[in-house]
Amino acid sequence: MLAQLRSFDKEQRREIGGLIEKVRLSFGHPHLHGGTGVRALKSGVYECRLDLRQRLVFTLEPGSLYFHFIGNHNEVSRFLKNL
Repeated sequence: MLAQLRSFDKEQRREIGGLIEKVRLSFGHPHLHGGTGVRALKSGVYECRLDLRQRLVFTLEPGSLYFHFIGNHNEVSRFLKNL
């Protein structure tokens, strides 16, 4: 995902970082998920929405959330097929 992040401008990276922080603080507390669009995709794999087009895919690892991928709906679907 780091290579993907480098393709975004500084403001977009700041927004992505803010979303990751918001998800990190609220994950496991569904009433706090508001605005992040967190939802389960398949067993142990989740997504959150940056905006209407971009989604971040992550998994719950021991003690942390691991963000794997950022992309639109179709790109996320292709990514999930390869997991």
